[in-house]
Amino acid sequence: MGRVLRVVVFLGILFALLPAVPAAAAPCEEGNLSDRLKCWTGRLDDDPVTLSLDRALPLEGDKETRAKIIKTIEEHSDKLAVQVPAGVSTGEGGTVLLILAKRENRLVDPDARIDRLQQSTHDELTTFCTEPRKSLCDDLVVQNGKQDPVSGQELISSRRVIEHRSYVADAAENKGSDFEKWLLPATATLLALLLTVFVLVVRRTRTAPATASTARIADEPTRALRTTPARIPRARSATRTGPTHPAVVRTDLHPQGYVELDRVLYRAVWAEPGQAAPPPGSRVDVADGPDQDLLYAFPPAAGRHAHAR
Repeated sequence: MGRVLRVVVFLGILFALLPAVPAAAAPCEEGNLSDRLKCWTGRLDDDPVTLSLDRALPLEGDKETRAKIIKTIEEHSDKLAVQVPAGVSTGEGGTVLLILAKRENRLVDPDARIDRLQQSTHDELTTFCTEPRKSLCDDLVVQNGKQDPVSGQELISSRRVIEHRSYVADAAENKGSDFEKWLLPATATLLALLLTVFVLVVRRTRTAPATASTARIADEPTRALRTTPARIPRARSATRTGPTHPAVVRTDLHPQGYVELDRVLYRAVWAEPGQAAPPPGSRVDVADGPDQDLLYAFPPAAGRHAHAR
């Protein structure tokens, strides 16, 4: 029982802590542009995949790596929809995604910010910046030292992107819903109550009288069970004053229990409080007790077996 209790306590603590563990981020939401691109393209099927930029994506790596990224985007441009929510800056990587996507797949909020490309990045896109992308490529490159981002509204007005109003909540301000706030303490409190009840039940079970002995009685092939309450005698030795009969102890005699006599269970009390009562299965001699519903149990007379066969 102690092992079971320890397991239940461990599981209770584990389940109480689960709501506090932050959910793992979706695989496509972590890593640099190259890593995220591999994840996005790995999910492509017959329907386009919408890439919602939650932060600026730089175009990282050496020239060979960048060329590979650009080529991968171009190869899947017909199935990649790029969404730029309000308040988000694209970074060079996000701008490349936006340029290479089809017009109907460029979803931009008026309050989004599209970062300009460095001239070197623009040169890497030259092969792909043909019509109808050329004008967008040329307008989004740093020109004459002008590096300010282009607003989403400006691109919407020029009809080179599709207006799509959306907003990304600031993670610093998003402290969780009211449900999430009370879920953990409520779960922990409920588990604590359940564990308390379980411990109380275990203790009560351990202190319940003659539980195992009662099970033994149920297994015996008896014809009758006399359960009339009887007076418990005082703790002093009794004297054999009448005839005795051999019987078998069926439950612990603490202070009263049951003995089997002629396949019938009788209530009995151990007549020798100065000695340890015999365990169930032992043979005793029984005689009439202080009233007709209670027998005295004595050590067996000499020559009789101490235990039942």
